[in-house]
Amino acid sequence: MDENSSQIFEFDEFRFDAERLVLYFRGNVVPQAGEKVLQVLAAVMARPNEVVTHDEILRFAWPEAKYGADKTLVNQYASKLTKLFAQYCPDKAYLRNTRGRGYMFTGKALNRETFAAAQNGTGSTSATEILNHRPLVSGGFRRSWRTLAVIAVLSFAALAAWKLYPVDERPEIERVVRESQMYESLVLYKEPAAFKEEALDKYWIADIEADSNYDRRRIRDSVTKLVAEGRRYGDETKCEQFEFQSVELNADGDFAVVRTLEKWFVAAYFSDGTLQKNRTIGPYFVSYNVRKADGRWLIERSTTARVNRPIPRVSQIEPTTEMVAGKQFFVKISGQDFEDATVHVEVTGPGCPESRPCKVPNSALLERAKLSETVLDNVPLTLASGTFNITVRNGDSKSSEPLLVTVP
Repeated sequence: MDENSSQIFEFDEFRFDAERLVLYFRGNVVPQAGEKVLQVLAAVMARPNEVVTHDEILRFAWPEAKYGADKTLVNQYASKLTKLFAQYCPDKAYLRNTRGRGYMFTGKALNRETFAAAQNGTGSTSATEILNHRPLVSGGFRRSWRTLAVIAVLSFAALAAWKLYPVDERPEIERVVRESQMYESLVLYKEPAAFKEEALDKYWIADIEADSNYDRRRIRDSVTKLVAEGRRYGDETKCEQFEFQSVELNADGDFAVVRTLEKWFVAAYFSDGTLQKNRTIGPYFVSYNVRKADGRWLIERSTTARVNRPIPRVSQIEPTTEMVAGKQFFVKISGQDFEDATVHVEVTGPGCPESRPCKVPNSALLERAKLSETVLDNVPLTLASGTFNITVRNGDSKSSEPLLVTVP
């Protein structure tokens, strides 16, 4: 007998070599069966007529995709497997989708080793009975000692694997956090008047205790304020950055702290279509408390902290075109720790009071200037006659030390 016979399964006119990932139909190789499709098949055939979860299939077929993979990937390849079987046996359904949990192989699969034993009369049941999955009943189920030993070994191995390699909850936790924020900012706040409380049940924990529903209260307050002021978010509102920094689970596996780095562009409109304001928020570090309730991960609280941006250091400012009062000219600012994505210039002096300094925003610098960590070249200025303090900031960082410019 083939040394890998324990990894070969027979069902109807198919034969599947789970070790080599080869599928045969009527003795011929099925050419269009891809590797990932057959890995999904191997995963579900490991426990026929039992639900194999999305996470279990992911760990088996995509061990390298520890982060970022989700059940969508499993569903995609399970669908390909179903279509593949339908090409050869359109009247048979070998794969059952248990919604929200995983997949079950429902065919009458037979391990090649067990089948050979039955054909040779060495087993305690006949080949027909094994093929038809009809156990003999005589004071209970009868199995050979060999079958019982195999079951015991497999059960022990499954228990050991579960202990050593518990289900990785992080992809599901990340999915809930990301989708909740996209729903809140890109769906809910665009039509706040249509808000329904039950819409929050998909991502946020219910009102159980006074301190367990912080985010729900915050969302309700935001919706109430938007409706009262006749405002909504515009369609151009978007997420510009959403990066997971860490996902830390407790020992019981039912609570997690998730940390992200996020940046959003928000445009708010009045009900008459007038733009109230638009601005970029962040990037911010956001910490989420996520709890597992009734088998689902839900958010109970989030907190936001500013990113500590470096304070620019400036050393020199020099004009690169002639300085004329009331006309645009250009300067070059040298220094260190300039962040091209957030850096901007502030000016105080005649016509630009300290309470409301004149600014060269980051958008203007990105369009007109040449930026690096050490040089802001071709910075446009239009100033009156007099002496001015020029400072540089990275986003909401503290200002650099001022440089002086005197316009004739």
